[in-house]
Parts: sequence; C-alpha cells; structure tokens
Amino acid sequence: MEPAIISRQTLMQLHAFDVERVHFRLPDGRERDYDLVQHVAAVTILPVDDLGRVHLVRQYRIGAEQELLELPAGVMDPGEEPLVAAHRELREEIGKDCGEMIRLGGFYMAAGYSSEYMHVFLALNLKDSPLEQDDDEFLTIVKLPLSEVMEMAADGRLADGKSLSTLLLARQELEIRRLL
Repeated sequence: MEPAIISRQTLMQLHAFDVERVHFRLPDGRERDYDLVQHVAAVTILPVDDLGRVHLVRQYRIGAEQELLELPAGVMDPGEEPLVAAHRELREEIGKDCGEMIRLGGFYMAAGYSSEYMHVFLALNLKDSPLEQDDDEFLTIVKLPLSEVMEMAADGRLADGKSLSTLLLARQELEIRRLL
C-alpha cells in the first residue's frame, strides 16, 4: 500500500510558518497524525571573493541560544525565483552581488517535520551592491579563507546545518574551479 496524506488541518498561522496536523496513511495501512511546519522555500549562498575568502555572517540564533557563524541565507518572497532570491539575500546580508551565480542543488532542511526546501548557490566575482538589511537582522560579516571554512566544517566549529550542507554540495565545483 502506498503512503498517503488523508487530510490536513492548520493548527497555527504564524509570522514565519504555519503548523499543520497531517493525517497520514502508513505503508502498512495504519493511520497516524503528524505535526508539520509549513515553511516557504529559502536560499543559501556560498560567496567566495577573488582572494579566496568566504563571506559569512555571525548572528544570534534563538534555536541555538547563541551566535552562529553561517553562510548568507534567507527565505524567498512569494513568487520569487530562487536565483533572484539568492542575489537579493547576498546584497542584503553581506552588501555584495556577484558576477557569477552557480546553482549547486538543494535539500530539505528537516523533512521529518518541515516542508522547507533550501536552494543552494555558489557566488563568484563579488562586487559591492548593498541593500538594506531586514530590520530584525543584526549581522556581523566575517571573511575567512575557504580552506579555513572547510576545516571549521570538518572539526565542528561550524555548526549551522545549511552552511555545512552547502559546503558539501559546493565541494566538487570548488575543486573543478581550483578554489579548493
């Protein structure tokens, strides 16, 4: 028997996401309720400048209850294409745009309880092009050599899941371009 969603009920509508109760038929025919966070799609960008430095942001994250070092990222506006969102987020978060934006793929952030899909890009040939940051973002820009960022990912100093996933997806492209 094929798994199937039987019904959905919106429990909460919040600023950043909705919470649904999903009644689901399991492969063995039994039924069960799941709670699902309905979240809009987002983008993460790996910006590498001409000196081989990655432009990261440091910000306080309520879920971690601490500051995290992360790649620039953000949610897509309604109807916005991933590529357009990647350019906008890059400009908002690090004040740069890029001459070359390469799509690397994507992934679900936490498919067991959330619908959020993350589109991933590599940004090269960075140039100044700032946009105003969101009024609830307090970001510190940190520039580190790509090799050091990869070491931080490997040894646990980089703890943000979307950044770690993006670095993994970028590895082959970075090697082809002899950036790594």
